[in-house]
Amino acid sequence: MQAATQDGYDPQAVRRVYDEMAADYAIRFGAELADADPADPDLEFLASAVDSFGDGPVVDLGCGPAQVSRFLIERGRTAIGIDFAPGMLAAAAGLVPQASLIAADLLALPLRPASCAAVVASYSLHHLPKPRFAGALARLHAVLRPGGVLVIITHGGSGQERLDQPDGQVVVSYYGADELSDLLRTAGFRPELIRVRPPRPGEYPADKIRISARRTSTPAPYSAGSTAGAG
Repeated sequence: MQAATQDGYDPQAVRRVYDEMAADYAIRFGAELADADPADPDLEFLASAVDSFGDGPVVDLGCGPAQVSRFLIERGRTAIGIDFAPGMLAAAAGLVPQASLIAADLLALPLRPASCAAVVASYSLHHLPKPRFAGALARLHAVLRPGGVLVIITHGGSGQERLDQPDGQVVVSYYGADELSDLLRTAGFRPELIRVRPPRPGEYPADKIRISARRTSTPAPYSAGSTAGAG
């Protein structure tokens, strides 16, 4: 079993955790958007964000059972689901066969520069230690077209914690809306929609942060050597 790096990031542990929970996760969340009340604020946010996308493919980053990909496809978008847990990709293929699915690490995206209209990262960036977040944003900035949109949905709060799981240690990082907005601006994005709500019964006990931000400029040069790569 691969040990966690010094900052606590063990991508193999994250992969194993989500691979083992894939079947149950798909049952619980696979149809959450399809079955949601149209007036649900989460659905309203996502619909508004999608309406702002330009033409071109949209990446569902950390797609899991591809509930976001289904939402995108139903609105006429070309969805590319990316995940590195084989079980999650198998569930996605069964639930949303129309989606293009790729097995890849979010820190090593196999996408051409400026090739995507948008990226939706729904609960996929919170397992990165905070020092790696700027590098992840730089990679996402690179694959987006000028004017492309990045949507981040994540857990609110501050700091980060390390959770010991049977398959290894997993980091969970928390961001406030202002903190996340500042990080996006530094990375060359302009926040457009920002929504925060408290957790609902049965949800992970943290505020839910939803931000869409548009690629507006070239950020300060990012050195890939400033943070260790995934692997």
